[in-house]
Amino acid sequence: MLFTNLVQANLKTRVLGQRIEYYTRLESTNKEAWKIIKDGAKSGTVVITDNQVSGKGRGNRQWIASPDKSLTFSLLLFSDLDASLTGWLPILSGVAVKMALMKFNMPIQLKWPNDLIFNRKKVGGILCESKVKGNELKQIVIGIGLNVNETMDDFDDSIQSTATSLHIAMNKFYQRERILAEILNALESLIKGMPNNCDLIRSEWESACGHMNEPVEFHHGAGLVNGVFKSLGNAGSAIINHNGKESEYYSGEIFESIPI
Repeated sequence: MLFTNLVQANLKTRVLGQRIEYYTRLESTNKEAWKIIKDGAKSGTVVITDNQVSGKGRGNRQWIASPDKSLTFSLLLFSDLDASLTGWLPILSGVAVKMALMKFNMPIQLKWPNDLIFNRKKVGGILCESKVKGNELKQIVIGIGLNVNETMDDFDDSIQSTATSLHIAMNKFYQRERILAEILNALESLIKGMPNNCDLIRSEWESACGHMNEPVEFHHGAGLVNGVFKSLGNAGSAIINHNGKESEYYSGEIFESIPI
């Protein structure tokens, strides 16, 4: 069981996590977040569960989490940020998780746009959803799934070669409440600085990217591009060099030459 009072005891935030909706079992924290927004939930509310049974990933994929061992939560935000900043949300969130885990001496890498990687294996992922009104991002849900205390036996045979956890990587168990608090602390600082801190976020993300200046396969829709990942664009987009020409992509999926 995750103890919300222990999370809040480690918070340094003014808004994020000051209200936490905890569920022992939930279909999807993102789905529940949108539900309680309709019911009048306040900005900064966190939805978290110890057992997410139908988590959402990118492209309608399922995110599988081990009960009582992983972190699966969603953050609600109401804002007046410009809609052009949508692409920065997963980038910013990845940087926040990286900053938080560095406090536990856990040096993860980031994969565009929303994967959390350690030793070429996936340790977590991010799913950002938003609703735009006019030119403004009015409602944002940031969903984060992080494998924390899983052992290899907790992973299905089909993903054991591609998935890992903080415990497997560092051979120690972690207090999930403290990790969640540190993620929220980092998120609030980065979100508060938007949009003036985009260059800082870009620099932090690129320094942690595991495929900077590396050959990648880039899938966008039905298309496939083989090139070199060069940088982030001004909208959190991917800049790929293909045959000497740089192109900017706002959606898609990165595969390295050696798949991760």
